[in-house]
Amino acid sequence: MQTDKLLLEMKNVVKEFPGTRAVDSVSFDCYAGEIHCIVGENGAGKSTLIKMLAGVHQPNEGKILLRGKETVLRNNAVARQEGIGIVYQELSLLPDLSIAENIALGSWNTRGGRIDWKTIESRAAEVLADINLNIDPSELIGGLPMAVRQMVEIGKVLSQKPDLIIFDEPTASLSKEEVQTLIEIIKDLREKGKGIIYISHRLEEVFELADRVTVIKDGQKVITEKIGYFSENSLISSMVGRELKEIFPEKTEIKTKSSILDVEVQYRNSPKKSNFSVQKGEVLGIGGLQGQGQIKLLQSVFGLELTEVLHIAVNGEEKKIRNQKDAVKAGIALIPENRGDEGVFLISSVYENLASVTLDSHQQFGFIQTREEGQAVEGVTEKLKIKYTSSRQPANSLSGGNMQKLVIGKWLIADPKVVILLEPTKGVDVGTKQQIYRIIRDLANNDVAVVLYTSDMVELIGLSDRVLVMNNHSFTAELTGEDITEEKIMKGAVSTIDLQGQEVRG
Repeated sequence: MQTDKLLLEMKNVVKEFPGTRAVDSVSFDCYAGEIHCIVGENGAGKSTLIKMLAGVHQPNEGKILLRGKETVLRNNAVARQEGIGIVYQELSLLPDLSIAENIALGSWNTRGGRIDWKTIESRAAEVLADINLNIDPSELIGGLPMAVRQMVEIGKVLSQKPDLIIFDEPTASLSKEEVQTLIEIIKDLREKGKGIIYISHRLEEVFELADRVTVIKDGQKVITEKIGYFSENSLISSMVGRELKEIFPEKTEIKTKSSILDVEVQYRNSPKKSNFSVQKGEVLGIGGLQGQGQIKLLQSVFGLELTEVLHIAVNGEEKKIRNQKDAVKAGIALIPENRGDEGVFLISSVYENLASVTLDSHQQFGFIQTREEGQAVEGVTEKLKIKYTSSRQPANSLSGGNMQKLVIGKWLIADPKVVILLEPTKGVDVGTKQQIYRIIRDLANNDVAVVLYTSDMVELIGLSDRVLVMNNHSFTAELTGEDITEEKIMKGAVSTIDLQGQEVRG
């Protein structure tokens, strides 16, 4: 329902930081009743562009016009007053406050000089109903799953009734059903005449939602066209500047049939056990529907107390994994699902993050061997092509894809025998995804055992040498070679009989 009402114009905007021009003379606009998607690799300049609309950054050159009037967005409060709402990928909710309190932040309802809690909770309940979230508004944010927090974040922004709404990777932590709910909400907002700017690396969402698409690369606008102009391949080529004939690196035959990791766990308050082994040079995929115990199982191998570990052996040697420190000593690395909360020290520097896992190995007589440490850090940043201005800049200044490469990089320096990856490409662009795919295959080619959990079916099939499918904490299928297909993975995902022929129970 695009109208001829132009809500936003950005004219030749430039944003420079020391040593880099993050946005280089970009022009962009958005109409009322339109969904305008911005796509590009991580580090392309998308986030900087959005932060200028949020009042976080001021353009060095160029103009921003809202409803035809030149506007200076000095800070976030001014942006909100001008009718701009932004749903960030990294949540801004306060975990120790309730849902209702988070939604009310900055716009408290009062009566007689006192906070009107009844109105605040009623207003929050209406917002939750609008986004189809059936939950008590008095619940604390800190006790909610990430997907629910993301939906609350969206509700919080919509409660401000903005005219222009920016969604920055809003589906990264949502299930397929939740993604579809959000898509319907966004389509409804378009029908109500809202202007929508939507940033996503999930191209299926772009093709379902977009009226127009703008591609950003290296801080510059590459193209703006209606969605019908693009095929998936042409859109990807515009983003990365090259044709992508092959998404995944070629799988190679395992050199030596030798088990490097053997695991047996038993779940607390349950007789159920799970067993699996991984060979040197193998990429083992763990498949199945989301929430069937895959993440708990793999976290337990890294010493997180979610299961009773009965047996873990690395290279045939029994290991006691009581905590993460024991796991690191055993040569096990874990790339967590949520890099912002669990994988990166956000306010520490790029250098400090990359050196964090191997501090002990770079010490002598209690002193850090800075030359040796620096060489290791420099080597991994070059290998992974991590983009940054200075190794001393804080990690939270990096794009999502570069932050994910930072998490992977610190473990590569540790030279692990086993690498466990949980959703390693969540929220990263197609170019960075391919780099991560190459890293995974390179690890396997160097005799590292790789255990991969991803909810992306294409990714699971394209990367895995072998797939174990899980349903309700039990392995229900084992697939190799040409048997690794979507049909057979889904058949295992709903099977009620495990690999030992036992019935799958809760």
